[in-house]
Amino acid sequence: MATDIISALFIFISTLISMSILGLAAGFSPTLYVAQIAMTAKSKHPVTYTASIMSGVLLAVLVLIVLFQTLHLDKLLSFIDTTVKALTVSVIFNVLVGAGFVWGGIWYLNHQHVPDIKPAKVRKTGGIISMFGLGFARTFVSVSGVTAAYIAGNIIANVSIGLLERLIYTVVFFAASVVPFFGIIIFMRKNPQRLTKMTQQLRELLDKTNYRLIVGVGAIILGGSIVIFNLMMALFY
Repeated sequence: MATDIISALFIFISTLISMSILGLAAGFSPTLYVAQIAMTAKSKHPVTYTASIMSGVLLAVLVLIVLFQTLHLDKLLSFIDTTVKALTVSVIFNVLVGAGFVWGGIWYLNHQHVPDIKPAKVRKTGGIISMFGLGFARTFVSVSGVTAAYIAGNIIANVSIGLLERLIYTVVFFAASVVPFFGIIIFMRKNPQRLTKMTQQLRELLDKTNYRLIVGVGAIILGGSIVIFNLMMALFY
């Protein structure tokens, strides 16, 4: 009995930590961080612009995490009348996702240079609605964002015992995706010069580490593995 409780608690805490890390990865975007800093630095209503970007990110994350949980095989079995049909839908969906990861990884490898974001240009084109759209689009089509949401969705679907546990994991993932934006707005109020310097240092670090190469290779490996696994499952089920 005690062993079961400890095991369940360990799984719960480990999953919470995983959701936090994956949530941060899902919302990670140097472009959005620079856009937020550019808009809030000169705006009289910095919180409004931050809220619009965060809303876009949160909507994209919500759509992705719900999609990947809903189309998980165990979930499909609960509302599709036959196992064969559920398996077919799951395999087709996962193969498409895997192929998308491979394509996205190849795209990242062909576009390894991080584009130089000009704050002045962002301010010229930036409005509340456009910031919302930027936050949504950047997150929804981001290879790292979609990958994190896919992994998180499958973990939640596999680990969760009941609706409450599933909801807790989803909320943690959801909240973690926008933590950096909260940090930026707080830092912006206390020490804007320091934040600007840190942003530049982050860009230099990203240029040196070439995170797009890492993400690209990782996405190709993950996507290929998903495709192969699902095709094998379809053949030998």
